[in-house]
Amino acid sequence: MHFFIYSSLPAIDFTCKPDISNDDFMSLLNLNLSKRQMKKVNTLKLWIDIYNVHASLLSDSFDDRGNFSKSFLYKLLFEKEIIVEKVPDYILEFLYKYDNEEDRKKNIGWLISQYFKNEIKNSSGFLKEFLTFEYRWRVLIAGYRCKKIGRDLIRELQFENMDDPIVEYVLAQSGGASSFVFPFEYKNLEISLIDAGPNPSKQYEALAKFRFDFYLKYILNYQFTFCAVTAFMMNLWILEEHYALKQDVGEEELYNLVEKDYVS
Repeated sequence: MHFFIYSSLPAIDFTCKPDISNDDFMSLLNLNLSKRQMKKVNTLKLWIDIYNVHASLLSDSFDDRGNFSKSFLYKLLFEKEIIVEKVPDYILEFLYKYDNEEDRKKNIGWLISQYFKNEIKNSSGFLKEFLTFEYRWRVLIAGYRCKKIGRDLIRELQFENMDDPIVEYVLAQSGGASSFVFPFEYKNLEISLIDAGPNPSKQYEALAKFRFDFYLKYILNYQFTFCAVTAFMMNLWILEEHYALKQDVGEEELYNLVEKDYVS
């Protein structure tokens, strides 16, 4: 089945809008993947659900690529109608721990931290690599942005595991006037952000390209496998988000990537 799915996919390139929609891609997966494989796909889609929890609390636009519908999340958040078997324990804990809208807005970082902590712990193979990558770049971008605008790094990362190497690395740079320094394996991202200068659209594009290139390696190195198909999905999402942006909203989007992820 992986061979069929992979063979059915169009070429994907960062410079072009994707030739397949997320809806069509998901239909292909639902028809050809096992329940076990779809569970892994849904783990990645849970990130979109977490985003939608925050978006719903802020009355922002809803991303319909997640597992949960807008009406389901509305009932969960505002009508306290909980279908336990559909919702991860850490989401339920978030709802009980912070039982009003204002507290949930202020402490969304706790939910984001729990998503990565739980899903990374419970995953293996390429899924664990994907989740770890998504977590680490977010922590690094939080550090990068905090250094630029003078925000308190410890407060920004208050919900993270302070013993995590990437968190330790970022916190070690708190204070002082020097600019943020990325780890060696993220030097390409650092260079791209420096080259982008103050242009917010170019900054956002640099981050999107860095993520795209990470998943492209899996598509090319593991052809005709479930890993490659899942990497294609990640790049499809990146491109859909990238090309949906207007040229003048890059600064807002770059801000939101961190603001919605880490600000408590």
